[in-house]
Amino acid sequence: MTPKQAGSIHKRSVFRALRRPQGRASRGPVRAAFVPVTAGPGSRSALVGYAIGRQCGNAVTRNRLRRRLRAAVAEVASEVPPGAYLLAGRPQSATVAFGELVTSVRQAMAAAGADAGTPEPGR
Repeated sequence: MTPKQAGSIHKRSVFRALRRPQGRASRGPVRAAFVPVTAGPGSRSALVGYAIGRQCGNAVTRNRLRRRLRAAVAEVASEVPPGAYLLAGRPQSATVAFGELVTSVRQAMAAAGADAGTPEPGR
């Protein structure tokens, strides 16, 4: 069995639902919004979108931060509740150590899912 992977959000309806999330959390330099998404069998565990504003830096810095967030999500995808997430990075998330970023992403995603009443995986 392969580990669960995170996918990208492609549907406008999911982005629209994330405007009024059922769960929100902020941990360190990362903010997460969550809505549960019903998906068919064989689907990915989490769908993730990224919101990196101009206050985080120029285009090079924002793209680097988006890549770092994607890598952090890839490490924690099997540990978070299934659903759709919108991750937003604060300016200091561009300079934080990668291990710390992974921890912040893990905690923010788990807390946002738990805030919505979704049980954490493994419980």
